This record gives sequence, structure tokens and C-alpha cells, in this order.
Amino acid sequence: MNAAPTTPTTGGQADLLSVDADYLWHPWSPSRVNAETTVAVSGQGCEVRDADGHRYLDARSSGLNANLGYGCRPVIDAVSEQLSRLMTYDLGEGANVPAIRLAQRIAELTGPRLTRTFFCNSGSEAVEATIRVARFYHAALGSPERNIIVSLDNAYHGATMAAAACSAASSPFADAVAPPGFVTVPRPVPEAGPSGSDGVEALRDFLAENGERTAAVIVEPVQARGAYISPDNYLRAARELCDRHGVLLVLDEVTTGFGRTGRMFGYEHAGIPPDVLLTSKGLGAGYVSLAAVTTTEHVFDVFDRNKREMAGFVHGHTHSGHAAACAAGLAVIDFIDTEGILANVRARGDQLLDALAEVHSLPFVHDVRGRGLLVAVETDSRRRASRMRRHMRAAGVLVRRVGPNVLLAPPLVVTSSEIDRIATSLVAAAGVVGTGPG
Repeated sequence: MNAAPTTPTTGGQADLLSVDADYLWHPWSPSRVNAETTVAVSGQGCEVRDADGHRYLDARSSGLNANLGYGCRPVIDAVSEQLSRLMTYDLGEGANVPAIRLAQRIAELTGPRLTRTFFCNSGSEAVEATIRVARFYHAALGSPERNIIVSLDNAYHGATMAAAACSAASSPFADAVAPPGFVTVPRPVPEAGPSGSDGVEALRDFLAENGERTAAVIVEPVQARGAYISPDNYLRAARELCDRHGVLLVLDEVTTGFGRTGRMFGYEHAGIPPDVLLTSKGLGAGYVSLAAVTTTEHVFDVFDRNKREMAGFVHGHTHSGHAAACAAGLAVIDFIDTEGILANVRARGDQLLDALAEVHSLPFVHDVRGRGLLVAVETDSRRRASRMRRHMRAAGVLVRRVGPNVLLAPPLVVTSSEIDRIATSLVAAAGVVGTGPG
């Protein structure tokens, strides 16, 4: 049995990792820490500092959520001010000003079609809420048999039970606990060129046979697991097919929403609004845990009209619409708007793809792709991608490895010189790992 915990008085990595190894259970990783674990103690802009004083350029935005970097004063001040005034007030039997104002602000960005927002605390919660919305919606319209949720290969929609069930990229053990009513269809594969599938036929065929039993189709405009882009034509076709079969189209923009692709929302590239929009990482920007389910007045009205029979939307969380979190969301949107963040994302994203062009010709690099500041270098193996990640970390640049992909997703405030540093580090790492077996 472990001894009673003691708080380390020193800030060294070794001391902290020793305590970590005894008490902390990390998500999405082996249960034990290793020499590559970074204990971050501070950050500013796009850099973080570890407990030994080493500085790293964070080209992964922590968990793809530190979109405005570290130490963004307007967001910090907004949270602090709201905490001093009123940390929160329950939306179940009341309301609070930041939640009201943030719902209004989101509607200004997503309207006129998407006008109603339900707040959650994470992307997984937002997906869970949406699955309930979709199934309750059809039941209220007299079609309770419409309960199938369709998602795409390689999708990741969250870690909670229903969210994991529509995540083909989830744990290999997910099927053992998955609830019924979830179906996966092939994703579009534009990176395969003329030989690749556009994905439309698979979705068309499934809905032709099962449309009357389908509640919703959920798609990421850019899949976070590898920056696989759902082509604009695919999203337009999905919109048309969902309309034809009376199915809700859900766009999961937990990762892409609020600027990651160079537009406020990824669906703007295709010009097709969904029936339900999910956002999270970019809305809280790492400063708070916040997510939003934004839908149409029509979907909301179905619940409102049937409030006697259905008792409204019987779903919620204690911290739904947390006042301090919503104050942060408002400050994040204001910062994106006033600081020219979207233009920076487009410019820096183009710069990054241009700088990585030279690795595209390497024999072990299968693809370099991305949109905005969500870019992947796909290698021939997980091992080679892991080696590249380690070499880049040794050079002071933190990236994420997803399957055989090296994923680059720096904060949206990244500078031109920082993009050069990321690209230089990756090119150098590719040169080193290309000399040995994958």
C-alpha cells in the first residue's frame, strides 16, 4: 500500500513524476508515466515550460484545445471577474447572464438557421446530448423506430458510452460495452486520389435501405484523428441525402469549431449548415471546460410543443451553462473577432503546408494534408511517426502522434517564425527517421 501522500516542495520533473506514478491515472495512455512525460508548470503564448525549466513550442495545443495559447489575458480576466461576481447559477431552474449572452452570441455566428444552444461541459457530453436530441426528436414526431446513429470510419466523437459507440477510432474494447443502434459507413478517401472512394455512394446506399430507421448522421468536417478532410462535395451530398430521408445532419466541430480551419466553423467551407452543430475545444480554448449543442428553431420547437408529453428535454448537467465558463466563451469569441485570428490561421496554415512540401516526396511519407492549422504528415507506420515525435520533442517542439500520423495543431495565435520552427523540426526529424526501418 502506498504511503500517505506528501506534496513535493521542489519543482523538479523527477520528484513530481515519482508522485505521479503513485497516484495519478492518466487518460488515453499507459497507466505509468515515462521519460517523455512533460510536467508543465507554466505557459505563455505558444510555449510551455516544464518542471525542470525546459521550454517547448506546443505544436499540439495541449489536447488540441489551447487555441489562443497560454496566458491570454482577456480570457483570464473575464473568468476572474465572473468568479468574483457569481461563479454560476443553475440553468435547470434559473439562468445566468453569461449563459444567456453566449447563446445569443453563438446564434449571431451560426444564424439564421442555427439559433438554439444547449450547453455541456465537454465534447463527449455534447455528443451524448445530441444522440438523445436526435432520438427524442423522431419519437416526438411519431417515429420512435428511428434510432440509428450513422458515423464514419476513423471517426472520433468522444469517450463516453454512446459517443464511443459512434467512434470507429475508439478503443478495441468499445464494442464490448457499446449500446445498440450505431452504424459505421466508409468515410470519403480523397487522399487516395482517383482510386479513392468519395464516400457518398456508401452513405446513399445505407440511407436508401435504412433511412426510415435512421435518426442522424454525424460527421466531422475534418477528422481530428489524422486531419482527414471530409470534402466539401461530400458534406453537400450528405446534406441532400439527410434532407431526402428526413434524417438530422450533425456536424461534430468539437475540434474544428471557432477557427481551427481558418473559418469560424468548418462547415462554412462547404456552405451547408447542419441541423445540429457541436463545439467545445475552441470555445473554451483550454481555459475552461465548455461545450455547445447548437440546433435549429424547428428541432427546439418539437421539444417545446411536446413539453407536456415529453416533459421537455429531459437531460442536463449540474454545470451546464456554468457562468464563469460562459464568460470565458464570450471572451474567446471576442478575441478571435478583434485580433484577426481567422486571417492568421489561414496564412499560417498555408505557410505550414508550403514548408512541409519537401517531406511529401520522402518514400515513407504517404501524405501531407490539412486545413487551416490542423495538419497531418502521414508516414508508413506508427513506429516511424512515434520516432519523429520523439525527435521533435528533443528539439523543443511538442506534437501529437495519431496512428501513423504526426499531427500538427499549434495555437491559432502562432507566429510566422514559430511555424518555421515547427516545420524545420519536422523536416529534420524526417531526415533522421528515414535512415532506418519504420
